[in-house]
Amino acid sequence: MFHLVTEINEITYSMNARLMKERQSLFNEDLSSKQMIIMDLVKKESQLSISQLADAMNVTSSAVSQIVSKLEKEKYLLRTINPDNRREIIVQLDERGHQYYSKEEDINREIVNRFYSRMKMEDMIQLRDILAKLNLIVEEELLR
Repeated sequence: MFHLVTEINEITYSMNARLMKERQSLFNEDLSSKQMIIMDLVKKESQLSISQLADAMNVTSSAVSQIVSKLEKEKYLLRTINPDNRREIIVQLDERGHQYYSKEEDINREIVNRFYSRMKMEDMIQLRDILAKLNLIVEEELLR
């Protein structure tokens, strides 16, 4: 079982790394994977504090602040002070960040058309169901 899980993890990691690289090239933006992760987290929640981002990425607030600072200079993200807690910095998408995600659906469709569409629909449904089941097991186990 251990070797099978290791093989599954290696295949998944390799595929995700390749797809992320392809996705980056299609976006035609010069963003690192950490920058993309931060932007994805901010987009998903609409706004997050520096400490929430640090917790989500399992890194220090200082590390997140450095990445956010660069993204702010390039107008991808906007930092503001939380009016309810002046010591807290809130991060949101800025103009260029919104433009970046307006391209996302087209790029995701291209990825689906080039790669995933070569699989049978039944296989894709089965893959989704298996991954969802494993994800639920992991979530439940980690909440213990």
